[in-house]
Amino acid sequence: MVAEKGKDVKKIRLNKEQTISLYRSKEQELKKISDKLEEIDNLLLEIRKAEQTLTEIKNIKDKESLLVNIGAGVLVNCIIENKKDVKITLPGNIIVDKDTDLILADIRKRKDELTDIRKKFVESYQNNVRTIQQVSKAIEQMEAQKATESQKGLVN
Repeated sequence: MVAEKGKDVKKIRLNKEQTISLYRSKEQELKKISDKLEEIDNLLLEIRKAEQTLTEIKNIKDKESLLVNIGAGVLVNCIIENKKDVKITLPGNIIVDKDTDLILADIRKRKDELTDIRKKFVESYQNNVRTIQQVSKAIEQMEAQKATESQKGLVN
């Protein structure tokens, strides 16, 4: 082991095939992490929209008209009669009434949890990028060493 900036660093020697295999493995990990980050970002977007909409609904007057986007650019004019309780779906397509404030608290908790998970994935992604950069440099050094050895062999 070699001491480096207060850390113990282990050195591992890999042959060229192992190094290339490690590179490919890290590329696959990056793809998986990237896909997960995209899923998380989509969920966060959906959660933020729900949070914003519920907050707006809480602040409107009773029996006030509201345009609701149902998707594909289609808006429906609705009148909010009860803004205290809203319906939510549970697994198995079960629909229940729940207090708006409780739902907002739950949404904020899920948003915070997803944000924490996202941070961990970003950190893992960055670690994999650093590893790929190091492995790439090692491959370049192997190629340079091989070229140097080939030239020496031609001279002798």
